[in-house]
Amino acid sequence: MAELAVILVNFRRTDDTIACVASLGLSTYRDFIVLVVDNGSGPEAVQRLRMGCPDAVVLDNGANLGFAEGNNVGIREARARGASLYLLLNNDTVVDSGALGTLVETAHTHPGAGIIGAKILYYDPPHLVWFAGGYLNPDSGFGGHLGLGMPDRAEDHAVRQSDFISGCCLMLGRDVVERVGMLQTQYFAYYEDADLCMRARRAGYAILYQPSAVIYHRVSSTSGWDSPVYLYFNLRNRILFLRWNSTFRRWLPFLPRLIWFYLRQFIRLAFKWRNWPGVHAAWWGVWDGLRGYTGIKGEGSLSRLLSLAENSGGSGVSRGPGKGTGVAK
Repeated sequence: MAELAVILVNFRRTDDTIACVASLGLSTYRDFIVLVVDNGSGPEAVQRLRMGCPDAVVLDNGANLGFAEGNNVGIREARARGASLYLLLNNDTVVDSGALGTLVETAHTHPGAGIIGAKILYYDPPHLVWFAGGYLNPDSGFGGHLGLGMPDRAEDHAVRQSDFISGCCLMLGRDVVERVGMLQTQYFAYYEDADLCMRARRAGYAILYQPSAVIYHRVSSTSGWDSPVYLYFNLRNRILFLRWNSTFRRWLPFLPRLIWFYLRQFIRLAFKWRNWPGVHAAWWGVWDGLRGYTGIKGEGSLSRLLSLAENSGGSGVSRGPGKGTGVAK
């Protein structure tokens, strides 16, 4: 029975996933199991995963259930196997050999911590920070990564509080899942990590950033900045996050900024880039967010978006680039 379960969601990025699992195999901490959850990449991809990750458990969802539900599938399997800690890890990362042990040790020495995250550096160049903790205003939905694009301070070893932890590398305990629940599937992708952290904070847990645990992120995934899929989920889920974590009275002071944020997206997409599929996706995102429409397992208007993506050269969704969850992923 392993103490830690490392959960990776794969969607058509098989080579990245195999490389990530290989880096996990070099970890100095050994009491862990790797669960790879494939989100409908197809039988050939699943077979490649099983051959390329012989020591991992590969779970085939048979369909794209989204980043949130894909991780939930992994969490359920981890609970069934008796793990007490669950690390949600992007499949396009490379893990430093000491990272897992440092994260687990932090959980042991900080029992009040519900969620713990690592320092995330760019894979290329590896001396720049992608995530060094996060800031987030739950009444406006605006936030971001601390240290983004700044040189890494290797001497920074102080564990500290963070408003949220990126779902790129997020560890939580069994007790958090039992008290707070798993990722909300209605998000499908983006903002689900911020939402989980908000719920954990309201339940009295600390959210900690551990800079001594280091991973490297390739910072590219299956949805581009202005792809219809990315635009739809990012813009829709900001509204859903506010609906579920704040009240109209609390976010009313931020309404002008929110209106300008959304208006600016339409102006940029329509007049600067002439990205008409993006304009349509942004409109559906805003409309579905306002009416609270998320569809089955959170996919909302995904079928429309995939049609747009095919016509515009885009792709599906797993995890976004640079600034994912509206707070970044």
